[in-house]
Amino acid sequence: MKIPKFLKGLKVYLRPYIESDLDLVIFGKNDPHVRETLHLFSPMTQEQVASEMKTWCDNKEIALFTICDHDTDEPVGQTAFVRIDFVSRAAVFYIAIYDPQFWGKGYAKEATNLMLQYAFDILNLNRVQLHVSTENIPAIKIYKDAGYFIEGTLREAMYHNNKYVDFYVMGILRSDYYKNQR
Repeated sequence: MKIPKFLKGLKVYLRPYIESDLDLVIFGKNDPHVRETLHLFSPMTQEQVASEMKTWCDNKEIALFTICDHDTDEPVGQTAFVRIDFVSRAAVFYIAIYDPQFWGKGYAKEATNLMLQYAFDILNLNRVQLHVSTENIPAIKIYKDAGYFIEGTLREAMYHNNKYVDFYVMGILRSDYYKNQR
């Protein structure tokens, strides 16, 4: 069965997670380069990743998508809104390009913009926020280009590679998004 393209961009499209995406997610959560950017410290088995994906798919407060290359239909990563609060109309943004060969090619940028379109045009959210390491300069640039603002710093928020690392809290409001669209 061919899975429909839920949100379409020029380079990527977003579609629901399917079981065959499991290999990519296992790879990403265990690959040293990817783990480094996601601050993951523990190996994950196929059973653990499958269980995590089932939990995410079954949770009504999570909207999980697989990011696919538009030309080849190859899955390259995942993006999601977690902790969706339909009363406050807010959510937390997550993205991971699990295959490093697709880093730096605009896939994360386009997926980020597609998710903001989904947040404000379809889900009617008012706020989307994220946490990002202050050392992850490429990601910060993507988020700023999409319209996110640095709203604060979580000092020494995580222990990583023998030191404590600061994280930015970044957010974008509905009004920011529509102002940027003009």
